[in-house]
Amino acid sequence: MGNFVVRENERAFKPVVWGQSKNIFSPENVGAKYMRIGITIYAPGTTHELHRHPEQEEVIFVLEGEGITRTEDGDKQVSPGAFVFVPAGVDHATINVLKDKPMKAIIIKAPPQEGSS
Repeated sequence: MGNFVVRENERAFKPVVWGQSKNIFSPENVGAKYMRIGITIYAPGTTHELHRHPEQEEVIFVLEGEGITRTEDGDKQVSPGAFVFVPAGVDHATINVLKDKPMKAIIIKAPPQEGSS
């Protein structure tokens, strides 16, 4: 198997409670074994509620907008250029603090755990 080149517009967004999300590279579309990469758009004023990935690390890279990342250590502001690392098993939430603009982020998870978004 060779490499894959995917353009963002080649993958469709799917609705989620906090906005929309799409998988760019995942087990389902390219057979990725060690990571999942997606893009999430958090709708204005929405929260991706506290949740955890018991055996999955996550990196959130903010592309557009303003938000908060929340863990038991408290809230930290994020804006374009910010990377958030969430260790496996840590409760976390992402909040778009802007009421009139979406927040867009690249989401990387490892291992990919099929079906997770």
